[in-house]
Amino acid sequence: MSAYCSMIHGGLSLKFTENSDGTASQCCLLGPQAYFPVDSNTDFFNNPGFKDRRDLNKKNIWDSGCHNCKALELAHQPSMRTGMNDGLGINGKTDLAGPARIDLMFDISCNLACRICGPGLSTFWQKHLKENGLWKKPVYSGKTKNKVITALSNINLSNLKQLVFCGGETLLGREYWEVTKWLANNVPNAKEQLTLCFQTNGTQPIPEKYFDLIEDFYLVKLHVSIDGVREKFEYQRWPASWNQVTDNILNLKAKLPGNVMFVIEETVSIFNLYYQQELDTWIKDNFTTNREGDATNHTRHLAARIFELDNLSDEYAKEVDQSYLTPGWKENPEGIRKMLKEIEKFDLLRNQSFADVFPEVNQFYHRYLT
Repeated sequence: MSAYCSMIHGGLSLKFTENSDGTASQCCLLGPQAYFPVDSNTDFFNNPGFKDRRDLNKKNIWDSGCHNCKALELAHQPSMRTGMNDGLGINGKTDLAGPARIDLMFDISCNLACRICGPGLSTFWQKHLKENGLWKKPVYSGKTKNKVITALSNINLSNLKQLVFCGGETLLGREYWEVTKWLANNVPNAKEQLTLCFQTNGTQPIPEKYFDLIEDFYLVKLHVSIDGVREKFEYQRWPASWNQVTDNILNLKAKLPGNVMFVIEETVSIFNLYYQQELDTWIKDNFTTNREGDATNHTRHLAARIFELDNLSDEYAKEVDQSYLTPGWKENPEGIRKMLKEIEKFDLLRNQSFADVFPEVNQFYHRYLT
């Protein structure tokens, strides 16, 4: 299996918070240990900390941080690596002057507290915890747009083919749209080559005042986070409404400019691994294309943290595609008990029921629940 990755050689993941100038990695899936603190006035892309991973990849060796893509590919599923190798147009290229893709997170304002997310990426999570005496710090209120623009101004953007806004909820407020306007005015050939992506939970409309700005780019993609259907979706993406979200994205499909495409992004966790066919069927029946007839992409990545697939029970693992599991996988009783306690805690806080919404999965953990 080839290990070459366009993200390692042409990717840049930037995160800005209230209290720092920023951190940089090559890919958002590498995990927090792969991010380096950097100054906004330096060239993030040529951070010396990236060199070891790039050199390893030139030798066709998988980096230990790339387990998410490797696991998906072993399961014969497309991954971030395969998608970017196909989509960025730099396959096989190394030693680039500037990034082909940037993932950018600078505002974690959000209106949901999704189970597979957490307070580090959502203001609503922070508020939810604070209301229940579980969050002692102030709720995030930082606006770091100016830091972002300063950082982007110091990067060679001539190779840039794709920029992804990561939230929070990227369609809330004006911050992301103001950076969008800067990109339209400052990225060479934005209308001819730049695809702008918004990661969104699907709850927010897009005001018509932004339609002209959308048409200043080659493509705009809405990456809609959907991990299940109906009550399974509402349990995981709390407190979103399945009907409101599906009505909204179908309305966006009907009204947005023709250069807008859609991606359904599914986070595969213990909640939905058993039920993947339900979402596949909904997409096939309701959302196979955008208005111009282009296919709606359906991508998957593996959950991190407590609901990751390492916390399957033996019974659960026997009922699903074994290739999803990491090599040498074995049941992790301590991790499972911790996970079930978290499920129980937030079921009580949210008046939800894991057992009622996911009865088959609940049964897979019967040994731990009796």
